[in-house]
Amino acid sequence: MVALGAQIPTAWLIIVPVANIWWTWKYSVGVEKVTNGENNKAVVFLLLFLLGVIGIAIVQSFFNKIAEEG
Repeated sequence: MVALGAQIPTAWLIIVPVANIWWTWKYSVGVEKVTNGENNKAVVFLLLFLLGVIGIAIVQSFFNKIAEEG
């Protein structure tokens, strides 16, 4: 995602209690940028924050769809 222009900080911040929320938000903003606005950053944030592993799988399906389209 960083290669496509998303500004995502290091994943080590996930283990810091308050910083993991900020990291998840920055990741959500990156998902919105990489998917060209097809996915809203707030929706992606809620998917990741509230659904955990299931949310990650849903976000991955967004990326798979983009990869198939070329």
